[in-house]
Amino acid sequence: MSTAATQPNLCTLHIWPSKWNLPSVDPTCITAVFYLQLTIPGKFEVVECTNPDMSPSGKLPFLTHGHATISSVPAIISFVSSLAKSTSSGARNLDVSLSASQRAKRIAWCSHVEANIGDLVAYLFYSSDENFWKLTNPTMASMLPIPQRYYVPGRIREMHRPRLEAAGLWKQAASEPEIDSFGKRQKKDDPKEEFARAFERDKVSAQAKALFSLYAKLLNGQKFFFGEQSTTLDVYLASHILLLLDPPFPDQSMRIILEESFPTLVEHARYVQTEVSQIPRQYLVAPAQKQSLLSLIPRPLSNPPETKKSEMDEADRQFRRMRWIWFALAFGSVACYAAQLWVKVTVVKATRRSRRMQRRGADQNHEVEIADEAGEEDEEEEEDEAAQDGDE
Repeated sequence: MSTAATQPNLCTLHIWPSKWNLPSVDPTCITAVFYLQLTIPGKFEVVECTNPDMSPSGKLPFLTHGHATISSVPAIISFVSSLAKSTSSGARNLDVSLSASQRAKRIAWCSHVEANIGDLVAYLFYSSDENFWKLTNPTMASMLPIPQRYYVPGRIREMHRPRLEAAGLWKQAASEPEIDSFGKRQKKDDPKEEFARAFERDKVSAQAKALFSLYAKLLNGQKFFFGEQSTTLDVYLASHILLLLDPPFPDQSMRIILEESFPTLVEHARYVQTEVSQIPRQYLVAPAQKQSLLSLIPRPLSNPPETKKSEMDEADRQFRRMRWIWFALAFGSVACYAAQLWVKVTVVKATRRSRRMQRRGADQNHEVEIADEAGEEDEEEEEDEAAQDGDE
């Protein structure tokens, strides 16, 4: 795996970042990387991405080639398989030696792997509290910019919750953990919770063993599922098994089950990983795209592709116009609101100032009236005293 600048003649694969000596932290992204490395080695590059909204489907991975954008692993496989039909492309079809019935089985088993083994991967990363707070959350936070690192891991966890609840793999906490004055979670030793966790581990272990035994029987001691050459099914399963083995989970129960009870599946995953790593022409890693608040504002690219304006279709032009109109309306609304707020504040200040002036004038008039009354009283007293002196 080497690093290079983006080249226009290459396919570009956008995936979640790499970790633990694996191409990505996501099983479907690893599947896409392994598949492209086995089919079009040296003809694609990888861009590590933490913004799934860049994808048309809102999920990673997705592949771009020229003006084409292909999202989801099945669509990427179909696209590369179509390239393999042309001898000039240099692409390879991993399933070219399979019969029609074997291809049908391969499609069904790939869906089974993504759904069921994918549930086990999601359970380890997002359902287990110990794994999530000690591994998943810190790992994802280190990949994300501020402020996304503070809320995106929890949001992704909640996105996986319905899927894991449907599979019976979502951990129902008996009580919420206490949080001290420093914001740290405190452990609570509750025998009931310990029993519930033990029961849950046994249930998940039984479910995992049933799935692993199914694939061990399907492999039947062979190096790969359909003989001596790897196929798409081998890539799918190896990508998921590696994410159960290599990350340093605090809960290592799944790795122990695989290594002690199903060593053939571990060997199979390592075979695929070794085959991918031994290909001389490794894929390129493009510079990571840095995100900031300025990235939210639409602006021309720093190195725009050399295309004529006439090549831009009407839909693209309409989209750009509407986008600029939306931003203009948004900024205009903010400016109008700020102006109205400033006017209201000014009027309130002027009203308060006039009221204070009126109060001061009233107080002064009242003081003058009191002074006049006091003067009149003094004059009357003096007249009375003078009259008394005259009488005497």
